[in-house]
Amino acid sequence: MSYSIGDVSRVLGMTTSALHFYEKEGIIDTPKEESGRRYYEEADVNRLISAKKYRAMGVPLRDIAQQFGHNGMNGEQVLARMRERRSEAQRLARQYDGLARDIERLIELGETGLSVKEQVDIRPMADMLMFRASSGGLVPRDKGEQAVAQRWLEAMPAVSLSIARREGDARAGFALMMPEVRAKEFGFSADGGAVHAVRGGMALHAVTHCGEEQYDNPDVIFRPIEAFAREHRFTQKGTMWGNVLFVDCSGGIRRHFYDTYMIID
Repeated sequence: MSYSIGDVSRVLGMTTSALHFYEKEGIIDTPKEESGRRYYEEADVNRLISAKKYRAMGVPLRDIAQQFGHNGMNGEQVLARMRERRSEAQRLARQYDGLARDIERLIELGETGLSVKEQVDIRPMADMLMFRASSGGLVPRDKGEQAVAQRWLEAMPAVSLSIARREGDARAGFALMMPEVRAKEFGFSADGGAVHAVRGGMALHAVTHCGEEQYDNPDVIFRPIEAFAREHRFTQKGTMWGNVLFVDCSGGIRRHFYDTYMIID
C-alpha cells in the first residue's frame, strides 16, 4: 500500500520539511509518480514511526538520521542512547515535580492571602536563603555575584522576588529568597557573600498588599506585622521579609501581594 506525503505528514504529525530531511539522508525512499507526486510505502512509514519514537525521546533529527543510516548504529549503541535519554527523562521528571510543588505552594499562599489579607497570626517558619547584592539592589555590579544572581533567577518559581530587612538595617531592600530545603536541591548554600542564611523560628505572619509606593518605601509591606509586634510587645529577631505572591492589575491599579514574616523572640 502507498500513501501520499500529505496523509503521512498529518497522521504522523511530522512536517513536510522533516520528511524531506529523512528522504535526503536516505532513511526513506520516496518514489515519485509520473505526475511528480511523492508516495510512501509501508517500509517508509514503519521507519518514520520508529524515527518518531526516538524523536519523542528527545533525540535530535540528525542523530536519528545517523542511527538509521546505511552505516548506522549497532544494537548496543542504540541501547546506550536509550539509557542516556532515560537519565535525561528522569532528570526532567524531578525538575517538573519540583516545579509542580513550587506552583502549588504559591497557589496555597495566594488563596490564603486573598481571604485573610492584613490579618496577623503566629506560625513556625522554616529556614530560608536570601540573595542580596553587596552593591545593593537585585543586579550586582560584581561579576561573580552576577553569575550567582543568574543561577538564582533560573531557579524561579522556587525563588521568590522579595523585600527583606535584617535586624539592625535602617531600611528594607529588594532581595531574592527561597526555602533552604528547596535551595539544597539546586545546590545553593550561604556563601559568606551575597547569599545569606535566614534562620526560621516562630514568626508573625500576614499577607499584605501595596501599590507602586514599595519602590520608594519598601518597608510599607511590614506595617501590619510591625503594628502587631508593638501592640503585643514582640521583638524582631533576625531578618524580616516578604515574598511576592502575585500582582493584581485589575482596574488599572497594580496591587502587589506579599507574604510577610517577622521572626520573633
